[in-house]
Amino acid sequence: MALMPSESPTIFTTCKCLGSIHRNITCSKEGSFGTVVSVFNKAVNIKTNEDKLLVLTLGTVRSPLTINIGPFMDCSSSEPSSNSFLGFVQINDQVLVIKKPRSNNDVAGQISNDIDIRVGKCIILVNNPIHFFENDILKLKVDKLEKFIDYRQILFSVLKECAFSQQAGSLLNPDTTTEGLLPNFLNSIQEENHGSIDISSGMFTDKLSRCLLGLCGRGPGFTPAGDDFIGGFLAIINWIRISLKIGLRIVPGPEYRKLTTWTSFKLMESNAHGLVDIEIQDLINSIARGDVLQYIDSVRLIAKRGHTSGIDFATGATVGLYLAIDSLKP
Repeated sequence: MALMPSESPTIFTTCKCLGSIHRNITCSKEGSFGTVVSVFNKAVNIKTNEDKLLVLTLGTVRSPLTINIGPFMDCSSSEPSSNSFLGFVQINDQVLVIKKPRSNNDVAGQISNDIDIRVGKCIILVNNPIHFFENDILKLKVDKLEKFIDYRQILFSVLKECAFSQQAGSLLNPDTTTEGLLPNFLNSIQEENHGSIDISSGMFTDKLSRCLLGLCGRGPGFTPAGDDFIGGFLAIINWIRISLKIGLRIVPGPEYRKLTTWTSFKLMESNAHGLVDIEIQDLINSIARGDVLQYIDSVRLIAKRGHTSGIDFATGATVGLYLAIDSLKP
């Protein structure tokens, strides 16, 4: 795929890590792979032709959804360029896969998957060997949940501390867009289940879906606070249900898609399927190990994300954790 001189990229970079759900990009046909839906300083969100979320990121946190890239380099210089997507990528830019010519040094019979990814004025070099990221989430044994029983007050104190150290808008430190959302959810889940919650019950799925729907699309930010809470909640509840073989995954349906942005919906959907980044994986695995101190460290780390995204995700995860504990205790 030849590029016209006027279309030539102005910066290039290299793929450091490729998320597992996008490994097919290495063997896809040359041409369009997706379209840019949003651009930020350090990240670009892409809707692939398969309706999946692909995130190009200059950050180091690995995820099944991301392509982690290195610093930008100017095509006319060996010096590092501006370390930001702004000015180089725009909404509606096409993401193009460009096959690289095979080197004469290729071993006979060995297939080369080397490609370039073109997005806006950027070229991402994807060279073998490619490092793929796949989640390695531990299975839960119910006795590990018991390690957390006596720490409910401490964990929610940590969450509130994190929430009130940031700007208002999160569910624990609400503004006008999130006022009352968390108490309403907690009350509705109790009322739907008549005060006795059984996360292994078939009826729990329908009741929970109705209650979570009231949070969807609510709150400030690119990913609304309610959506972030739902993502954290389902990441934990589904992991517990699957690990203990007491239920299937609860996944947001089309009724959720109608209430929020495509990107936010895809993030909720991915979290529900256990496709989480390395820091959230560490949070989940700390529960599997019964390590409360590590869980607190993970909460503090994740809580720093975005305006309220991290703290709302961590709040959802912790509410889900204690809902499960209350359901499963003798």
